[in-house]
Amino acid sequence: MSTHRRRPRVLWWVIALVVPTLIAGAWVVWFSPWLSVENVRVVVSGEAPDSAGEFPITDVEAVIDVPEGTPMVRVPADVIVARVSALPQVRSAQVVREWPRTLVIDIERRTPVAAAVGADGYDLVDLEGMVVTVVADQPADLPLVAASGAGLPAALAVAAQLPAELRDATEVIEATTRNDVTLILRASATLPNGGEVVWGDAEQGQLKAEVLQALVSAEWDRYNVSAPTAPTTARSADSTTPTVDDTDITDAGVLAEPGASSDPDLDVAAVG
Repeated sequence: MSTHRRRPRVLWWVIALVVPTLIAGAWVVWFSPWLSVENVRVVVSGEAPDSAGEFPITDVEAVIDVPEGTPMVRVPADVIVARVSALPQVRSAQVVREWPRTLVIDIERRTPVAAAVGADGYDLVDLEGMVVTVVADQPADLPLVAASGAGLPAALAVAAQLPAELRDATEVIEATTRNDVTLILRASATLPNGGEVVWGDAEQGQLKAEVLQALVSAEWDRYNVSAPTAPTTARSADSTTPTVDDTDITDAGVLAEPGASSDPDLDVAAVG
């Protein structure tokens, strides 16, 4: 009989201790200043050309809108992610809580791959065709895209694939379809009159770049690498287009293993 009487007393003691503890814990987490936002840190990853300028941290801070003292658990992470992701230079965003009092906004920035003539200057666009930022002058470190219709995504895809040195040497990328991408190269010591490269579609970009590196010479100003295993070269004044033997390209180390890396001695900088 005494055992049965003790059980309700023990139960009441447990309730008397546990319930206030739970209430106190909930108050600490949801309402107290001990676990509230004191610092907001913005972390940006990803690279962009110099013409894109510095990432606008202040724009991110302006849309976060989390008052100091907001309990960490009550921070509206989904709302913040939506606001930050809407900024043109942001590719993706994530909110990370670093307990007890720091909120981290982790951002991957968009990378411009080309420029396009816009209403207010030059639009710097990424691989998806999103306008990342607008600059007044044509950037020297990005090619200008002159493309329309299905040619635009193809031109942007090619721009994103180009090795850095070749991208710097490319002044304009033209395309009207996904299969007729053409590069216009800047004049340089190697190419006094510049050059034109028929690139074709966006497939086999690495191989096409390696073949072009092997072919480039002051002797030519017209190149066709749309079929990289059978490239051609020509001069503007020529009425014929001499074909470069595959054996010549193979000797250069480009086609020894299709798709494999070329001879490291081949220098892209020779294009521009």
